[in-house]
Amino acid sequence: MSVRVSLGTSARAVRDAWDLASATGLAGRVRAGDASAFGTHAGSARDRLGWLRAPVEGRGHVADIASLLRQLRSEGVRHALVLGMGGSSLSPEVTRRTFGHRSGVELRVLDSTDPTAVAAAGAGVDPERALYIVSSKSGTTVETLAFLDHFWAQAEAALGAGAAGPRFVAITDPGTPLAEEAATRGFRGVAQSPPDVGGRYSALSPFGLVPMGLAGVPLQPLLDRAQVALASDDGPRLGIALAALAEAGRDKVTLVQDPPIGAFGLWVEQLLAESLGKEGRGVVPVEGEPLADADVYGPDRAFVYHRMTGEHDADLADLASEGHPVLTLDVPEPLELGALYLSWQLAAACAGALLGVDPFDQPDVQGAKDATSAALSAMLAGAETHDGLEGPQALARALQGAGPGGYLALQAFCPPSPAMERGLAAIRVAARARSGVATTAGFGPRYLHSTGQLHKGGPEGGVFVQLLSEDEVDLQLPGRSYGFGHLKRAQALGDARALAERGRRPVRIGLGPDPREGLAAVLAALGPR
Repeated sequence: MSVRVSLGTSARAVRDAWDLASATGLAGRVRAGDASAFGTHAGSARDRLGWLRAPVEGRGHVADIASLLRQLRSEGVRHALVLGMGGSSLSPEVTRRTFGHRSGVELRVLDSTDPTAVAAAGAGVDPERALYIVSSKSGTTVETLAFLDHFWAQAEAALGAGAAGPRFVAITDPGTPLAEEAATRGFRGVAQSPPDVGGRYSALSPFGLVPMGLAGVPLQPLLDRAQVALASDDGPRLGIALAALAEAGRDKVTLVQDPPIGAFGLWVEQLLAESLGKEGRGVVPVEGEPLADADVYGPDRAFVYHRMTGEHDADLADLASEGHPVLTLDVPEPLELGALYLSWQLAAACAGALLGVDPFDQPDVQGAKDATSAALSAMLAGAETHDGLEGPQALARALQGAGPGGYLALQAFCPPSPAMERGLAAIRVAARARSGVATTAGFGPRYLHSTGQLHKGGPEGGVFVQLLSEDEVDLQLPGRSYGFGHLKRAQALGDARALAERGRRPVRIGLGPDPREGLAAVLAALGPR
């Protein structure tokens, strides 16, 4: 991997930042695990730098993962279903979309509490020929434990009481409640992740490596590429540039990927949003927004192009010619994801050090969890949870409050699918044309573990619009008095309340029972520019 830059009107700011970082030895200190590089956040950083060991420690898992794959093949296993959220699911999702299932075992990823999504994840899966990978760093993630209970009940119904354990493995930190639960239920095994590796920095730990290996990705050469990236200045220079651009007002980092690695932006989005979006500072990663002509973008934009096929060469050349900063990462093949993961982690760490924020904590996430618990309790007590839902015209009204330098965040609590992604993309294009602001989109509750930190703790100016579909059929959670649909609605309402408590501007729009028709109505209500 290599990095090429066209810094346009921001060249002086970026080069000054590179010079300052060089004088202080920032890149070398971060690579060496010197926590003092993070200034007042050194105490927190000291216990969160285990990801620097991943290229070496990951090799210790390669043989065990290969052995597990051989066992699964001999047993006729056809599906490996990852049950996780945020850092536990995004790297597996990148693997699924990038590499497919070269091993003959189909990798699936569930990170949505939408009942339709949960049902779709298990559709056609025979528990006798499946492996369920329960992934949670803390071992207490509400969504992941709900997924476990749901699929455990399905497995026991198919295989008999007491026979489900060999169909499950856990990935978690040592000594977590999930590790204890795995032992109690007789899981096939538990892969332990180093406790000093945070969730969003865990792509090269068992959280990412186990799904990669089961999908047939060659782990050794992937880790070799990560080791090379660790010694390179490419990642630190990228992060230093992004921090300098943000300080100069270009804090909307627009991510562009060529199709072979088109999903990689989802993982970068989480890394940047959760690592840097706090204390009113940070960058806003813009992932999945269709490209437009250079004159559509304001002076708050910067672009990072993950180039493999050159499909977007002309687009990015036009942007650079108009003075927009463009940083191009040349990626020769998909296995270079090993280098990309490590380079971006270095970038996020160095950017956090320069911006003066802790790149390893997520101080505003707990508030949304607490609000969700309160909303769920109120729901079960009979309180209305659809309060505040508006019609499709509410987005157009909300955009009137989006000033220069702001951004629109679409938060879709509906079944994730390619069709829904296309619908959201169309709304983003129309909203950008109408208001001129950058647009982001994420499916709930996944974004709560990704961009949710940025929404509450990052730069002001965001307009937050929830798009909530109705559930025609819910899935009851075993042993509980509510279903996945209840949980999804409580998460949406809880996050809206958490945003409001921080002075943000949440808007909630009902999509009705058919989310595609609901999105079409929202798009139509935007009208012409």
